[in-house]
Amino acid sequence: MIHDQKRERRDWTLLIFIIPIGIFLIIIVGQIAIRLIPIWSVNADMNSNLEPDPNSARPFALLEPILPQILTPMAWMEYYLTPGADVYYPPFLTFSPTASPPPTEATPTATEAPPTQATPTGTPSPTSTSTTGTASPTNTPEETEPPGGSSTPPPTCTDPNANNQGQPLPCTYDPTTCEDPNANNQGQPLPCTYDPPPPVCPGAHNPNGPANACDYGDITTIDPGLTQDTTIDPDIGVDEPPDNDPSAADPSATPPVPPDNGIGEIEDGTYIVISLGVTVEATPDSNYDLVYYEWNNGGNVYLDWIIIGISHNSDGSQYYEVFNWGVNQDPDLNSNVSDYSTDGDGEVDDEEIQLTDLHDPDGAGPAQSTGILIDVDNAQSRPPPATYEFVVIISPPDPDPLPPPEGNAQVDAIQATEVPIPP
Repeated sequence: MIHDQKRERRDWTLLIFIIPIGIFLIIIVGQIAIRLIPIWSVNADMNSNLEPDPNSARPFALLEPILPQILTPMAWMEYYLTPGADVYYPPFLTFSPTASPPPTEATPTATEAPPTQATPTGTPSPTSTSTTGTASPTNTPEETEPPGGSSTPPPTCTDPNANNQGQPLPCTYDPTTCEDPNANNQGQPLPCTYDPPPPVCPGAHNPNGPANACDYGDITTIDPGLTQDTTIDPDIGVDEPPDNDPSAADPSATPPVPPDNGIGEIEDGTYIVISLGVTVEATPDSNYDLVYYEWNNGGNVYLDWIIIGISHNSDGSQYYEVFNWGVNQDPDLNSNVSDYSTDGDGEVDDEEIQLTDLHDPDGAGPAQSTGILIDVDNAQSRPPPATYEFVVIISPPDPDPLPPPEGNAQVDAIQATEVPIPP
């Protein structure tokens, strides 16, 4: 038996195509009849796809469902509810969103009428009554976001002089007046001013302390073995140069008597207190501040042992030593006789000083050329900066006393001055 292979191949080809086509047609017929593959879906765009009026014609479709009561339409059809079905409309509530996130949801109070179910007559048609409730939010937003989702930005400060330019209102500014209630100028233009704090160490080199280390310099208490002479010799000129009288001069005398009305004396073992303001500067001013005049004794000055101090006490009970010429004393380097204090014999009682090395206030000489200048700012006792009202002049007891007047301290005058210190 001869097989026709060409014909067999054709038969198999037709069979292969016919079977799938048949299955596909069966699925289509089943979908139309009984919905083999039901599609249960809801249109969420809130558009009405209902057909409540059975008398209105539905959109034309090529293939209508066999059983119109089946709710599932064809996959390619619009979604409609079967006529005659009971339809209930839920209340629709509308809320205005707030301007700034997160929004606070208002609690609506809705009033809804109970649904009324229509009794179908004849052709089934859905009939329903629904009342949309009105929402009553508890909080009314201040700003309502406009359609499109954008919101109005909050107002900002536009003043370029404000501290918060470009930031939310209100504008803020730096205060222009002092607001500190503890200031002296509260309510007045800045800056605030205050009283300086009281010094921890008043009158000391370190007025701001610390309190347990106040530096008052080296203050000296008057020696109780000394006696204050309250009857000051009237020949001692106070705050003035020596009182010269040409008629008092006697060149023929041995030694010659200078033109002076008299020489003041301070007896050994006594002291006097003179009211004479002397100022000590915090920063030395490179000037001599005090001068006292000795006795021109025949063209020379024989400098007696003498101590000079400045004090705040009218009785001189405590003082700062600014000059001490005497035996075995530290050199007085703050005076115009410092060269004599550092010579071979140091400081000795009745030291012979040349008039040319002493101070002459008017340059006329020779009687006034007896001034010993003292720089109180650089005294070894380091007196604190202040004005000292009193000057203490002491004539110590002479260990080898001479008969008066040689043994007493001679002071022709004493004066506060400002004389530049030579470089």
